Amino acid sequence: MRSRQLSTGQRRGGVRIAAVTVAIASVGLFGSGCMIGNLNPTSDDVPTRELPPPDLSTPTRPSLTSDSVNGTWEGTYTCNQGLTRLRLTLVQRSTGTVTGIFRFSPDSSNPTALSGAYTVRGTVIGSSVRLNGDNWISRPGDYVMVSLSGRISSANPDQLQGTVIGSGCSTFSVQRR
Repeated sequence: MRSRQLSTGQRRGGVRIAAVTVAIASVGLFGSGCMIGNLNPTSDDVPTRELPPPDLSTPTRPSLTSDSVNGTWEGTYTCNQGLTRLRLTLVQRSTGTVTGIFRFSPDSSNPTALSGAYTVRGTVIGSSVRLNGDNWISRPGDYVMVSLSGRISSANPDQLQGTVIGSGCSTFSVQRR
């Protein structure tokens, strides 16, 4: 039999599959309410056929929590230029890190505000969200990037509200679309 060296991704995938197998077996044995037989198998109890290696060619997507911020969020924020439309497009990783785009434009009540966009990076911990400006996509005039610190509503997971962190700024409120 020829051995081969596994890549880091294949080892992680194998560990993930092994962990899932152990969890399923544990639920089956301990969570079913059934009596458990002999936990010390003899050689007669050990299966003799080998199982094929798991198919690692298709990566699995991590499950997202109910506090996930994935998606497009629309609403407003207030800074020196006045009430401004805000559109956040966010992608959350299983690690809790978030990347996205912060797009702003004039609100109907403040038509003189300018439009622009920049990328953001941040984190989600539980229902708390922190987004920091990263790189300009389209910078109008002397506008500066701001950061957001907010919470996903426990009553409505499609609502995110909080504080705009920047000179002359106050609050923001967005809804997931």
